[in-house]
Amino acid sequence: MKREDLEKIEGLSKEAIDKIMALHGQDIEGHKTKLGALQTELDGVKTQLVEAGKQIESFKSMDIEGVKKSADEWKTKAEEAERNAQTELAKLKFDHALDGALTGAKAKNAKAVRALLDTELLKFNDADGSIIGLEDQLKKIKESNDFLFEGEKSDPKIVTGGIVPILEGRLRWY
Repeated sequence: MKREDLEKIEGLSKEAIDKIMALHGQDIEGHKTKLGALQTELDGVKTQLVEAGKQIESFKSMDIEGVKKSADEWKTKAEEAERNAQTELAKLKFDHALDGALTGAKAKNAKAVRALLDTELLKFNDADGSIIGLEDQLKKIKESNDFLFEGEKSDPKIVTGGIVPILEGRLRWY
């Protein structure tokens, strides 16, 4: 819309034409802002399209079977690492429970007692953290090697005062 077109219309005052042109200018500025935003968005989409085209071209030269094989190898390695970690964790739990049980059985030297145990016959119970079959083996070891375990000792008696023999057969009081 042009000012000349509005001036040709009869009955419109100059002030009315100015107001209409101001409103029309605001509309045009709003449309310019929207057009600028849409142009920026269009430029971004064009850039993305070019990048996607480059990526597709790089995929054409890829060895898909090699990628699948590599993915399968990594999956196998990950599963093996998981199994190894579970085995190691189970071993650590077993060792910790065995050390605790040997301490509870009052073993003087846990390594020496452990050497006499047949660990292949022992099983770790996850439910309560105990070791199945340990009591029987400890009982046999205590029978044959009781020196490896602390025995039931009574408290020593302390005696005060008394006669102590001294050299040459003399007795002295202390």
